[in-house]
Amino acid sequence: MTSLPGHRPAGLRLPVKVLPVVLGLLDGITNALGLAAHSILGGDNGSGPGLGLALRVASFALVTAVFAIFVARYVELRAGLIRAARQLNLLERGALAATRLGRAARRDAVAYAVQASLASFSGALLPLGVAVAFPAFPWLPLLLAVGMLTILGLVIGRRLRGNPGLWAAALAAAGIALIVIGAALNIA
Repeated sequence: MTSLPGHRPAGLRLPVKVLPVVLGLLDGITNALGLAAHSILGGDNGSGPGLGLALRVASFALVTAVFAIFVARYVELRAGLIRAARQLNLLERGALAATRLGRAARRDAVAYAVQASLASFSGALLPLGVAVAFPAFPWLPLLLAVGMLTILGLVIGRRLRGNPGLWAAALAAAGIALIVIGAALNIA
């Protein structure tokens, strides 16, 4: 059986997409740095973050990623269906959204949200987990987070056939800026 390009037969797993994973990792790492940098650096009581804080920040990153990515992806796909309906001169409001294409848009948005939220949770929990495991080395989780951003920048630069060094430097600089901002804001 042949299928149209880009069409998946029903029941097959959705492949991992690059965009939600990149967004999720960036979201998780930046949430960890912004929300917990002060605590990682010793906080007000001189100790690093506990497991409870690490799980709360990672959970917050997961929930915000689910919400933001689902809404953004669904809006993007529904807008595409609206444009296609206009081009086909379909007069009924939501004509394509009520079809299998509308359900596919919802499934795709859910898949994006799941992938992004898992990446976000992981991106936040990894540096915070290191902070919990090694409280005597407060800079270790911060270096790990900046290192994760650097590696992500290298991967993005290579995937885009851009300048990997520039991408790595930009994301590393953003990570360092978030450490300074997070420490100054003293959120957690």
